[in-house]
Amino acid sequence: MPIDHFDPSDTRTYGNRYWMNDTYYRKGGPVFLYDIGEAGIADSQALQLTGGVPAFYFAPLELAIKYHGILIIWEHRFYGRSLPFEINETTGLALAGYDAYKYLNNEQAMEDAVYLATHFQPPGYSKKEGAALSSPSTPWIWLGGSYAGTRAARSRVRNPDVFFASWSSSGPVQNVVADWTYYNPIEQTMPANCSADVQAAVAYADHIMTNGSADEVALLRRALLIANNANPKGIGRISTPEDLSYWMIASILAYPFQGSFFNFQTFGYAIGLSTFCRQLETWTPFNSSSFSLTSPPSAITNNTDNSPPTAAGIAATQGPQNAFYALLYAIIQKGISDYRMFPSNPRAKGDTAAWHWQLCSEVGEFQVSSPDNAHNLVSRFYNASGTEAHMCYSMFSYAPARPNIEAFLKYGGWDMKPSNVMFTNGGIDPIGTIGIQATTEQNPQAPNRPSTMDVPRCGVPPRGNQVYGQVWPGQVHGSDFSTNPFTMSTAVAEAAVALFGKALDVWLPCFGG
Repeated sequence: MPIDHFDPSDTRTYGNRYWMNDTYYRKGGPVFLYDIGEAGIADSQALQLTGGVPAFYFAPLELAIKYHGILIIWEHRFYGRSLPFEINETTGLALAGYDAYKYLNNEQAMEDAVYLATHFQPPGYSKKEGAALSSPSTPWIWLGGSYAGTRAARSRVRNPDVFFASWSSSGPVQNVVADWTYYNPIEQTMPANCSADVQAAVAYADHIMTNGSADEVALLRRALLIANNANPKGIGRISTPEDLSYWMIASILAYPFQGSFFNFQTFGYAIGLSTFCRQLETWTPFNSSSFSLTSPPSAITNNTDNSPPTAAGIAATQGPQNAFYALLYAIIQKGISDYRMFPSNPRAKGDTAAWHWQLCSEVGEFQVSSPDNAHNLVSRFYNASGTEAHMCYSMFSYAPARPNIEAFLKYGGWDMKPSNVMFTNGGIDPIGTIGIQATTEQNPQAPNRPSTMDVPRCGVPPRGNQVYGQVWPGQVHGSDFSTNPFTMSTAVAEAAVALFGKALDVWLPCFGG
């Protein structure tokens, strides 16, 4: 794969990995390109996705079976082992710095897919056979979720001559720098007492950081240092309270919504937050009401958490200070629980570095606090400038002053109207607030585009402002591509395959016409 698609004098290439299943292929069938997105893929996972685990339902494979097509699992440049440049195995950063990362951008990555589709030469196939399988001789259909879902949608705006159709699942098409609407579906789903207590606890901390006396700030810092150091999944061990910046304090408090592997976005309330809320609401104030600079850490870390929960919540019945200490305890317990399941970070360091560069340079979507909302789930100090300082500039001294989100928005954002695209989203997906099917209930600025399950004609966008696809009630991020790993249900994925199949039955006959 060319490292630079746009400089003919640059002849450097790199190995871009993909896996292929042609078991079900019949001549004339389509190629389904499943874009992994912002993560590498292990051989074992690729085996699962290409059909090596029979009990696992995977929508792209089902489509390949139904339409006698080829399935490709494709790895994005700079992720996994698809590395144009060598990385430091300890930090995950490219050794060449900006001279490497300047090639990790939307246009180069999109052009990778174009190059693959138009120069397809799979092992075991002759050059003539490879040409026949390449676009535009064969219909290529792009499938992706989340970031890869936005790429799937944009492929039909940017390269409709190369990609015949696409399915965009949970794609945040309306890039923003500061995405405070992310927390709205979370708050709307949480029990009222739990969300009220988190908001009250965060407001209490913000008030002290903004208006508190030196003694109050010192006490707050000590409580947060204890909580962070007791959380094995915290922001790293902190030596003294004075080492905590206000953004770090805000990050500690945001752990249930931002730091936890078992987060609401991926797992919903039942798995992501129900235990956290129970421990918050049953917290007992016996050992924290007299917390001082000399109190032992156990005053924060230990609790019987056996008080009867109330509908109004702790802040309403015991005051915001107790809600704050209850929040710290619940955060610690969630971190301990997460650690038992995943003691180490399952994400490769090189993947983390690559995604951080993309966020900082073009994607944006920093999930931060709303400056105009007095009832935030996260601190007002969990803001875009602090996020950029800690995530971007500390890792990339050459990061731009702000992400160039226009690199994505130029393809339409909320206003895009591509043909031959199905859009799907989860009804309570936090990222869905900047998806094409976002509602004003989730995001006051959303265009409220209606979804339709009436298939538009081939090559023609849906009528008016409609979007072809479905919002799945009660579902979260990317929940329609595979078996739910906890309920083992395939219902949503099967419904999504049926809906996309309904469209392909209309669109595929017009290929080449």
